[in-house]
Amino acid sequence: MTPDIPAAASSADAVPGDHGADLRLNGGTIARLDPGQVVADREGLTRDWSTLRIGSGGVWEMRLALRNDGAEPITVTRMDACALTLRGPAAGAAVHWRTSWYRSAWGDEFRPRHGTTRHDLFLDVRSGRSSHGAAPWLGIEREDDAAALIITPAWSGNWHITALSGGVVTAGISPWQLSVTLQPGERLTAPSVVVAAAADLDAAAVELQRAVRDHWLARSPFADTVPTEWNHWWPYEDVEVTEEVIARNAAVAAEVGLEVATVDAGWFGASDAGSDWQEQRGDWTDVNAERFPSGLTALGDAVRAEGVLPGIWIEAEAVGRSARLRREHPDLLALADESRAPDPSYRRMTVSLDPEDAGFLGYVCLGSPAGRAHVRAAVGDLVERLGARWIKLDFNIDPDAGCTRTDHGHGAGDGLFRHYEGLYRVLDEVRERYPEVFLEACSSGGLRIDLGLARHVHAFFLSDPDYTEHHLEVLHGASRLLPPLGILHWSQSQWRGDYPPQQREWASVGTAEFASMLRAAMLHRFGVSLRLTDLAPPLRGVLREHVRLFREEIAPLVRDGVLRPLSPSPERGGIGERAPAFQLSSDREDRHVVAAFVLSGGRPPARVRLSALHADARYQVTDLATGEVRPADGRELLDVGVALSTSGDPTSWLLAIAPAS
Repeated sequence: MTPDIPAAASSADAVPGDHGADLRLNGGTIARLDPGQVVADREGLTRDWSTLRIGSGGVWEMRLALRNDGAEPITVTRMDACALTLRGPAAGAAVHWRTSWYRSAWGDEFRPRHGTTRHDLFLDVRSGRSSHGAAPWLGIEREDDAAALIITPAWSGNWHITALSGGVVTAGISPWQLSVTLQPGERLTAPSVVVAAAADLDAAAVELQRAVRDHWLARSPFADTVPTEWNHWWPYEDVEVTEEVIARNAAVAAEVGLEVATVDAGWFGASDAGSDWQEQRGDWTDVNAERFPSGLTALGDAVRAEGVLPGIWIEAEAVGRSARLRREHPDLLALADESRAPDPSYRRMTVSLDPEDAGFLGYVCLGSPAGRAHVRAAVGDLVERLGARWIKLDFNIDPDAGCTRTDHGHGAGDGLFRHYEGLYRVLDEVRERYPEVFLEACSSGGLRIDLGLARHVHAFFLSDPDYTEHHLEVLHGASRLLPPLGILHWSQSQWRGDYPPQQREWASVGTAEFASMLRAAMLHRFGVSLRLTDLAPPLRGVLREHVRLFREEIAPLVRDGVLRPLSPSPERGGIGERAPAFQLSSDREDRHVVAAFVLSGGRPPARVRLSALHADARYQVTDLATGEVRPADGRELLDVGVALSTSGDPTSWLLAIAPAS
């Protein structure tokens, strides 16, 4: 069921002025699209609002541009790109829709929540990071017939979605602490809002995945090879990492077929084995010679000599409390009015703030030209010194409402807005200068995942924790927003820290359990954070085989496909679905991979019903673990499901589905 919209709004042409459009599905109107609310302190503001179809499916971008056509400065304090008025199944019918959204915090990303439009719903983020507090996503399904919408602000900072009980939904950048002053003749583009429509939320999510994959997400020839990676962080952190550790693990990475070895935090700062990465962020020209005495150029050469490509972590926007940058370049720092306290609606997570300087925000303001030059140079220097092909861009900062300085080229009320405009600009410049480099976005794990940033990076890291139950929950949620090509999460890592849910006695991990850990992270971009040099030979063999399977069977579907959950979401803490299943399907050919799991408290399912197959086609089902091949009818797979072998008490299955030859 493909929704349609009147020609004036479904084409790439802008819809002039304040004209809206009816959003139609199967011949009926499900919502009215209109410009959102704009609040300004005087007359003279011109609004240019438009809807742009993204691709050929049921996805649109709501765009809003403002221009000061008056003779005096105008201050804008609200600029919503989207207003939706929901419609009932018939004229005059009550408007009742089910709502779905996600709470989000560190290690608790994509926690599902549900409600109804019978009650008002207010979603917003005030942490300064798009998914710290809630994910920028609302799903709504009409109760009485087949109609669903997804609304997602394409913005990396503070945002809001308000769904009132009368059926009016507004969305855009958060008006909290926002004020943007436009001089006469000045133009401003507000953060856009993306809307997807289909018969149900599953179908709307698939429409959104396709639009983001093909027309939105940053792409490059190297990124499209879907490279696999090893990252040093969780087993070594910045305590045990050295250049020898990296080189030895890079050798094993090459031996098992992984293609990139990424050096995470711990490579920079003072030449002291006990230095803390958090305190010295920003001093990116300093290499910790105690851990890496040969320097980055030699490290890159050593990694390549082992047969893999080098990658490196940087929190390019950040400034640690003890950083030399803070002392030598105070002009770059984002500062806040000390009388403005952080919003109490979230648990602030910014690391290495200064208790003696309440205005220090811990990051470089990218609303400043000098700040943008600093970040651009820091990333470029790493690419060139290491020869890096993969950059992991972290951001462990809650900017709150952002910088209030007025000497950076922005005003006191639009520092956060201008910071994210500047970040997007810098990332585009980096990709243009280094098109062969892969950009991974990370933010305390998964606290800055949004379609605003998706236009400028190749993939998002979903969460710091990656134990299988947690991973499958965040994957279920992330698939409502991102295609598999835009998702990266490691299989369950070996943590040297003391986070209880992640702990596992690795000496007792068997091959079947390890295979389940790996399979959970193979339905999107694939990587691991393990002590590769210490893996027992049987586990190393399992990893080698699964890397091969990923490259040969799964990576082409990640590049060209969509991910469909075949079950409700599992939830951390032993609740939710305990036998989750997913289907990864190519959009280029009739090929699929099905992964199913049994979590603690669950029972192995006898069958899993599939989706998106041809009912009258004949298929062959290949068990990728055993190599067993058996025939099946499309109708049977759709209506009854694929049979899962339960011999040997398995905890996971990985099946390939393809037309019978």
